[in-house]
Amino acid sequence: MARILELAKDGKEIRKNLARSFQSGRINFLIGSGATLPAIPLAGTMENDIALLLASGREQDAALLMYEFLSKIQVPTNKLIREDPDVNNSQTSAGYAKFLGILEIILAERRTTLLPKQATIFTTNYDLFFEKASVMFPGLKLNDGFTRVPSIDNKMSFSSRNFFNVTYNTGNLYDYKVEVPSINVVKLHGSFSWKKDSDEIIFQVAERDLLPPTKTPGDIKTFIERYAVVLPQAAKFRTTLLDRTYYDLLRIYANELDRENSALITFGFSFGDEHILDITKRSLKNPTLRLIIFAFDSAAAEAYGHRFDGYNNVEIIGPPVGSNLGFEQFNEAMMTCFVGSGVVS
Repeated sequence: MARILELAKDGKEIRKNLARSFQSGRINFLIGSGATLPAIPLAGTMENDIALLLASGREQDAALLMYEFLSKIQVPTNKLIREDPDVNNSQTSAGYAKFLGILEIILAERRTTLLPKQATIFTTNYDLFFEKASVMFPGLKLNDGFTRVPSIDNKMSFSSRNFFNVTYNTGNLYDYKVEVPSINVVKLHGSFSWKKDSDEIIFQVAERDLLPPTKTPGDIKTFIERYAVVLPQAAKFRTTLLDRTYYDLLRIYANELDRENSALITFGFSFGDEHILDITKRSLKNPTLRLIIFAFDSAAAEAYGHRFDGYNNVEIIGPPVGSNLGFEQFNEAMMTCFVGSGVVS
């Protein structure tokens, strides 16, 4: 049975379990849209609403809803690129920066030499907050799937083969080799830094203007098709390229969970994506996998409990009744549970 633990009441047991996973296991995170609040609103029932519109033949209304969904992400992204002062962006950026900072410490101080000082973050978010926050941590290498080698055209192409590379610092005078802590950021649904270029995905970060109020269905279609992302709709794929890439990244997700002594810590993710939910449930047949879910509130914790009923390698961590566990509280829980529990000094 999936266990529901209260962060404050069961803190000692949580610290012990997480310390064991971080010290000797493979570290994976699954981050959902709950992490982008308040800069980007939750998608809510967007996927179901779009599916209902498409099923009833209202394709233009469905496209308009997709446009509105993308616009709510594009507006804060434009501000992030321009570095415009924005209270909501600043709050979300601070959460991401604190998370990466904690993760850098954990990886740097990891004592095992059998596993790399590396963690993998899977996310369904399109935004650029991970990329923005990583600039603050030059000692932490971010693997985002793009090849960054000198070239005349300065073109950076995406390939799943670029994940899981390990980098070492070496001395040219004394014979030493030190592994650089690194994270793989695997964007399962694509990213606003992706651009379709023939049969490739290339790296491009650029502002995009929204459409005027007098926009036509053709304008909306053109706007949507500029994005190399998996949209929240039942028929997820619009191109063979995205189809192939999406399933390639899902395979990486499945493979990481099938590894021995893997831990998957989730925050802000509802498991509403059927593909990810099915893969996760199949992977839980691996007895050495531990799924640790941080729930936003007690109602969410109960919902997770029902969703993973029957699995004894699932732990759900929630706040006390009547309180919430947002990104700030999740980071505080990370500090409380990991720092000082034997993982780091």
